[in-house]
Amino acid sequence: MLSRVQQESTVKKARLLQYWLSLSDDGLPDYRRFNALDIPDLLGDLAVVQVERPGPRFRFRLYGTRVADVRGKDLTGLCVGDPGVFSDDLNRIYLQGYQQVEASGEPVFKIVPYELQRNSVGNYHRLLLPFTDSVRGTGVCDVILLSFESVPLSKT
Repeated sequence: MLSRVQQESTVKKARLLQYWLSLSDDGLPDYRRFNALDIPDLLGDLAVVQVERPGPRFRFRLYGTRVADVRGKDLTGLCVGDPGVFSDDLNRIYLQGYQQVEASGEPVFKIVPYELQRNSVGNYHRLLLPFTDSVRGTGVCDVILLSFESVPLSKT
């Protein structure tokens, strides 16, 4: 996946994926090992999503400033799929991505066009990274780190 992200996305996405890989020792990395001071310039593009069971439901626990700027609001405390959080088409796309990460324990990288949602043309680059939480002790995906970036298409 790293080579795909390096080829298709931004340097920031590749750096974050490399950081996540450095935390994983033959399995899901523990969220408690994530240190914001290791990647301070990337924090505004991140959201922390807690996996709630049963369900699963995906609740935003922390929403980066640049993510909130792109969205036009802070979604901290809300769940993917809640009314009014996203449009129906984005709810479907986003929920599918979170479910895939939660079930597989593998990262997911997607490029989602946004010309239908905005007055400009470009793509949302979304990287979803699974973590376990040693305090919860489940050994499965408990936390998903979302890296979200709006990448406008070049004007030609």
